[in-house]
Amino acid sequence: MSTKPPPIAILAALLTLVFWGGTAIANRYAVGFADPIVVATLRSMLAGIVALMIALALRLRWPAARHDQLLLLVSGLCSFAAWPIFLSLGLARTTASHAALIMATLPVITVLLASLVNRTIPERSWWIGGGMALAGALFLITNREGLLVVSDPRSAAIGDLIVLAGCVLCAAGYVAGGKLSPKIGAFATTFWGLSVALLITVPTLVFYQQGTDWTTLPASAWWAIAWLTLLSSLLGYVLWFFALGRGGIERIGSLQLLMPVITVVGAVLILDEIFTLRLMFLAGLVLAGTVIAHRRV
Repeated sequence: MSTKPPPIAILAALLTLVFWGGTAIANRYAVGFADPIVVATLRSMLAGIVALMIALALRLRWPAARHDQLLLLVSGLCSFAAWPIFLSLGLARTTASHAALIMATLPVITVLLASLVNRTIPERSWWIGGGMALAGALFLITNREGLLVVSDPRSAAIGDLIVLAGCVLCAAGYVAGGKLSPKIGAFATTFWGLSVALLITVPTLVFYQQGTDWTTLPASAWWAIAWLTLLSSLLGYVLWFFALGRGGIERIGSLQLLMPVITVVGAVLILDEIFTLRLMFLAGLVLAGTVIAHRRV
């Protein structure tokens, strides 16, 4: 019996990676026309409203125990509220290429936080690979010579740090969601998590949108926000869970390594970002480290 994932699972996974790979690109484009916090909260709020309607219509299970409700709160606020805000704020200062390579360390950060919570110690190969990936990301932030053409390198470095801080928050949300998902299901964890994020996104958007002239936003900016809302936040998760269920977590999960590659290529083609040989080397270091770290996870 073949262990290869069925073609439909691979197709669903690849579509998801295109949607998620375009997240940094669409976000970087949208923040060129609107306040980064407005972009982030509008995206999450719209996705949260749709998710809430789906959760209620399908009567998805709500966690009963207080501990599980706390896990849902952490998962929703960190992954679906704080993370988009930090990503948008970072992308207002740095490039989508840099953000994508820093985001590639997210699996490593997630395992590190999970180990701290579960009081376990990863294997030596994880420390080697994780160290490589994080070293590559830190070098991106601290040494920008020949890597990024911007008017203010210091501001761009701050943008990278904001993205990295967002990755830590997102990883915390993933860990909480990972603990909750076996109890109420992946779909319930995702859609209720998006709904919980409304507690932050709605009041934040109401406050920050006061200085936004919605009539000046071009159609292309709205298309970018639509991508972030419908494809990155909603359809992407549905397709990803479908792919994991049909193709297996181990076999499908490794395809995530393609996502930063998709983002970098898209940033060069769509946003006219510059991809140097030095940046290519660091991208290889981050990706190779992630592969080594997750070889036995």
